[in-house]
Amino acid sequence: MRALRENRRFQALAPPIFWKIILRWIPMRIWMCVMMFTACWTSYACRLQMPILVVPMIHEPFVNYTNGACVYNERRRRDIVNIFDPGSYLEEYILDRVEDQRLHSLQRRQASGPRSPDARLALFSGEPFDWTPTVRGQLLAAYAYGNVPGNLLGGWLSLRYGPRHTILWTSIVAAVISLVSPFLAQCHWGYLMFSRIIVGLTGGVIFPSCHTMVAHWAPPHERARFIWSLLGGTFGTILTYPMIAGIAESTNWESGWYIPSILMLVWCAVWAVLAYDSPKEHPAIPEDEKNYIVSAQAGIVRTAKPRWQQTPVKEISTSIPFLSLVVLHYGNLFLLFFYQNSLMLYLTKALGFKLTQGGAAAGAPWAARMIFGFFFSWAGDTIKRKQIISIGLLRKLATIFSHFIPGIFLILVGYAGCDFVLANIFLFFALGFNGAALISNLSNNQDLAPNFAGFLYGIMNTIGTSAGFVIPPMVEEIAGKYGNPIHRWQTLFWIGAGVCIASMVVFLFGGKGDIQSWNEVRPLEGAQNDIEARQISPEAAK
Repeated sequence: MRALRENRRFQALAPPIFWKIILRWIPMRIWMCVMMFTACWTSYACRLQMPILVVPMIHEPFVNYTNGACVYNERRRRDIVNIFDPGSYLEEYILDRVEDQRLHSLQRRQASGPRSPDARLALFSGEPFDWTPTVRGQLLAAYAYGNVPGNLLGGWLSLRYGPRHTILWTSIVAAVISLVSPFLAQCHWGYLMFSRIIVGLTGGVIFPSCHTMVAHWAPPHERARFIWSLLGGTFGTILTYPMIAGIAESTNWESGWYIPSILMLVWCAVWAVLAYDSPKEHPAIPEDEKNYIVSAQAGIVRTAKPRWQQTPVKEISTSIPFLSLVVLHYGNLFLLFFYQNSLMLYLTKALGFKLTQGGAAAGAPWAARMIFGFFFSWAGDTIKRKQIISIGLLRKLATIFSHFIPGIFLILVGYAGCDFVLANIFLFFALGFNGAALISNLSNNQDLAPNFAGFLYGIMNTIGTSAGFVIPPMVEEIAGKYGNPIHRWQTLFWIGAGVCIASMVVFLFGGKGDIQSWNEVRPLEGAQNDIEARQISPEAAK
């Protein structure tokens, strides 16, 4: 009866003729990849709104950052830009005009007075607030306060209600809260901070839920390419920064909240129509494609959702392969958080560089991670399909690219000194090779227990994102309070690389790529001959 109601609702929103045209060229599972890609993208858009908009939202005197070990003068800037065309006077003229406009806009915004506490609520005032740096730091950290428990909550919700509804309703909550954030800020910064904690909670739900969908939609030999779709967050980083900054710069900071939130609500409507938890539940999927996915997953993934009582919490918490995976995942996120939270501080405070807003140098390393990630996911699927090596060996070899090589490049960034181009080359390859995480720590949970893949990823990300609490105070304690000298930053780079490489060593000894015995879903008490509640053993799956 429920399936019949879903089918009628689907046909009312998406006519069959529409799907006949679309599915003629693109299989349904590819559409699901696109939807998961955009789900991660929209989640990162909500994540990045505050770090971008906190600049125009807070009033501060105009500051000219010229401190640092290096002098980033006008001639140096032109030399870097004109590497490929030294005689381009037109480029120099354009850069001068862009820089003048940027400084004029910054001075105009910082010269305007702060918003009066007694001012009335307004939709598009554009007035900044007189908030202290401490308040600004708490607003930036608020997302992480919610994101850490949100990952664990996402694993449970995806088991309890299914990933489709979990992603839909948490995305609606995040979009609505972001839409009213300007009004919350005008009431009190504490309301805005609390709202960011809630948005962080919803953001933590997305990735565990997407891993649950991957387990049900991906044939075993296409799983790495499905995992690649979760790099929508990386794409969101590349696109969201210039988009939201451009909106705020050309109009006002309130529009930087309104426009992305409205677009996200439109996306929620599309998700509600197109996304389903599994091929068996999707009313528009062709029978041949559904049979292909289901038969490929036979004996590995059960069709019915396991209940919380059937989740082997004790076995998971004592599993050496899974605990080794958690350590590996922590090392990967420690590396990424170090780049995201500290590298800009190093370049501007320690070296004294100025990075042009929205330049290719800022987005290229993250674009490299997507491009390299696609290559690694294709290579991983090819190796699995041809059975060249075992899955466990594949995961361990992949850690050389995802953890060891990026760690080495992180150390080299610290020794690049004032060579801006060389530092960005090192950063490009460091994040690029980290794309191999798609076939190491980001896929291994699917190997160990696809029936609980989302729940496992929730645990992994809950522990891994705690690196966001560790890195900022560590940076301030080692380098910040001493004026950010280069030699102290080199110590930080060694620490970051050491954590990343050490986590790889732990996985090399304890990691595995085989389905674990606790992937079997235990039948509930009183269940008789419940085939859906049982799972074929790993030996039978082979």
